[in-house]
Amino acid sequence: MAKATTPKTATCRRPGCHATLTNPRSVARGIGPTCARKERQDNAARAAGIKPATLVKARELIADGGIIPIRGRRVFRAVSSDGTATYLTAPQACSCAAGLRGKHGCFHRAAATLLAA
Repeated sequence: MAKATTPKTATCRRPGCHATLTNPRSVARGIGPTCARKERQDNAARAAGIKPATLVKARELIADGGIIPIRGRRVFRAVSSDGTATYLTAPQACSCAAGLRGKHGCFHRAAATLLAA
């Protein structure tokens, strides 16, 4: 008779999640795939120096489906905040007015940075 083994489990280490992990790969990393993606996005946002208010607008744009990839994960088409225009955007540049001025990163670029991470 074969000995029954119980799968190893762990708890996700991301603050606020604490989900039970059962996948061996997730257990080894200590974090689930969704939280790992969010952690990569947070690290990319910190590295790019994205302001918190811009990050909130970028996450809203992603949640609303207002940005879609058109060339892999390098170039995206994003909708303007009023929904009347679209822009080509990438983590490095954006064709919107704020992106063309280049003083501060626009929320389209921030969303592209999050999606490219």
